[in-house]
Amino acid sequence: MAEQEKKAKKGSISFRVLTHIAFRNLVNKKLRTFLTIFGVVIGIGAIFFLLSFGLGLQNLVTSQIIGNQSIKSIDISTPNSRILKLDQDSFNKVKNLPHVGTIGASYSFPGSLKLQGSEVDTIVYGVDENYQVMSNLSVSKGRLLKKTDTKSVLVNNSLLESIGIKDAKNAINKKLEIRIPLRSGSADKTEMSDTYTVIGVIDSGSGSEVFMPNAEFQVAGVKVYNQIKIEADKSENVNPLRRQIESLGFATSSPIDTVDQVNQIFKFFNFILVGFGAIGMIVAVLGMFNTLTISLLERTREIGLMMALGGRNRDMRKLFIFEAVLLSIAGAIIGIIGAVIVGKVLNVILNNYAHHRGVSQNFTLFATPLWLVALMIGFMVIVGLLVVFFPSRRAAHINPIDALRRE
Repeated sequence: MAEQEKKAKKGSISFRVLTHIAFRNLVNKKLRTFLTIFGVVIGIGAIFFLLSFGLGLQNLVTSQIIGNQSIKSIDISTPNSRILKLDQDSFNKVKNLPHVGTIGASYSFPGSLKLQGSEVDTIVYGVDENYQVMSNLSVSKGRLLKKTDTKSVLVNNSLLESIGIKDAKNAINKKLEIRIPLRSGSADKTEMSDTYTVIGVIDSGSGSEVFMPNAEFQVAGVKVYNQIKIEADKSENVNPLRRQIESLGFATSSPIDTVDQVNQIFKFFNFILVGFGAIGMIVAVLGMFNTLTISLLERTREIGLMMALGGRNRDMRKLFIFEAVLLSIAGAIIGIIGAVIVGKVLNVILNNYAHHRGVSQNFTLFATPLWLVALMIGFMVIVGLLVVFFPSRRAAHINPIDALRRE
């Protein structure tokens, strides 16, 4: 008796057979299945397309704001230079903190330069090699500064334009007369003035900028840095490291702040996009529910026969669940593929349009990360299981005798 009860609880129809029956039922009703899957394609495709657009736009905005800066970098300054100074002692304190990977320092002073009778105001930065590397200066002509360089400078394109040099390669090896007044009390000298050779041209900022080795300022006796830049060994150590630095009295900033702000804005933006896509999803859900309900009504006699031949309640429930899952997966995959194709086509069109408008750099406005693909498929499967709950429950409770009496 116990063995019979155990056998009764166990489904008598194998997984393979139930899957075959579910697939056959969908294939036999081609038009209904097509319309149902088409509804799912529209719903999932719309949501995936809008989320892909939101993520792509978020990545584009983040990359444009942050540029080439590493999210592991931290800029250190002092809120009150009269009380707390960024001198060599401060530099060493920060350097010895745990999780500090790379550290560099820079000086910054307003100055002026002369070339062939032209004189312009500029900002002069004194940087070491680490600071230069962490700043990710983009060289268009020439090369970056080296530790062994003396009386050498980098200039940016904006400065060249202000002194009438249109081609950056013509600036290489030019001799510039640079004059830098030093703040009272911040250096042993009151002014730096000398002739420097241009060894590289960089793309940075819209104002005139000059970069030289910070050894030039150290020779002049400048003791206080304008800024210290560090890079944490790991991104997860950025915030703990910032708290340690701020406990010393310094102010910190990091690109990770910008990333967090952008992410907060786009969370709300993506939520709105999903809301628009949900309209199509509602249509897909109603279509799937209608298809499964009609399928149940049409196959009541078939279900009764299957149960009379040994099928169990759970087998009938599984049969409709398999049909819903097949519809969900097929619609989700086709919808995602369609959304990806449309996104790539629009990317090409928008890039071509931007190139004709003078934009040389390519951009991607639609992002398709694998986690989003998996999320959409998983989401649609869950929706399918929720939709099929009532039809499958009703199928499991059909009385085989009453079902077989139906004509």
